[in-house]
Amino acid sequence: MYVVSVINYKGGVGKTTVTANLGAELANRGMKVLLIDLDPQASLTFGFYDPDDWRERLRDSRTVKRWYDGLREGSPSVTLGELVVSPGPANARLTGAGRLDLIASHLQLVDIDLALARSVAGGEEYDAELFRVRGSLAEGLLADGLDPYDMVLIDCPPNFNVVTQSAIIASDHLVIPARADYLSTLGIDYLHGNVRELVEQYNADARRFATVRRHQKVAPGVAGVVFTMVQLLSQQPIATHQSYMDQVRNLGLPVFPTALRENVTLYATNTPRGVPVVLRDRVTVPAVRDELRRLATEFLDHLQPDRQPQRSEGPA
Repeated sequence: MYVVSVINYKGGVGKTTVTANLGAELANRGMKVLLIDLDPQASLTFGFYDPDDWRERLRDSRTVKRWYDGLREGSPSVTLGELVVSPGPANARLTGAGRLDLIASHLQLVDIDLALARSVAGGEEYDAELFRVRGSLAEGLLADGLDPYDMVLIDCPPNFNVVTQSAIIASDHLVIPARADYLSTLGIDYLHGNVRELVEQYNADARRFATVRRHQKVAPGVAGVVFTMVQLLSQQPIATHQSYMDQVRNLGLPVFPTALRENVTLYATNTPRGVPVVLRDRVTVPAVRDELRRLATEFLDHLQPDRQPQRSEGPA
């Protein structure tokens, strides 16, 4: 099972779009995929469920907030597996044996992040408690009751708070969506540095606080930066965007060859509701869907460099 966090400090860079469509495309290729929405804005959740449906079916008992609520008391009252739901419209569009599941977010998840931070803010056991909270999601994903998945994709909030840190520690890889602009370029280097520091500190703390003798070393790597909302001229990024894309490559971080073009109308529409662009039969700009499929192939090539090439079974 691969665990991948989709993350950027900056909001509005297409994190949710990348998470939803990457997960849907991998499921369409036969993989069992679990999406986890850790962003209090819950955009990923509302991409699959109408807000009224969320309030009636999920809000009170089947969101990741319930799991983190229990974590504050020392041990979650439910397993992550008990929170999993399967979005019907998206799964109905899958052509093979794959599956796309979701653990929904909650608008009050931001309060949980603050509460978790307060719970480790003082006292003699500060370091041990912080280590426990940071490693909680990794432990939860290994617990009984969670079906075996080929891929877990985590849509992270645009911050570096405790919940985000728990996602990073649980991850094998990071995907960083970014716009080709000054703030995104600046933030990527800063994010990468903070991830390195977090991982180094967590691994050092593991030698002091891990309850198992041979605690597995945490070492998430950057699978790649994916540029989004790119403006094209003659099918190439405009000069300004290309300049910022080159700056990120010069940082030494991997960058996915496929960039996602700007298309506000197509990505914003909820018709058909609950179905990511990559699974739709008809789209006004087929090239957008093709880019998402190429990105999925490049992503798998990074994770599984020796795998045989595989093509999406979706509509051409």
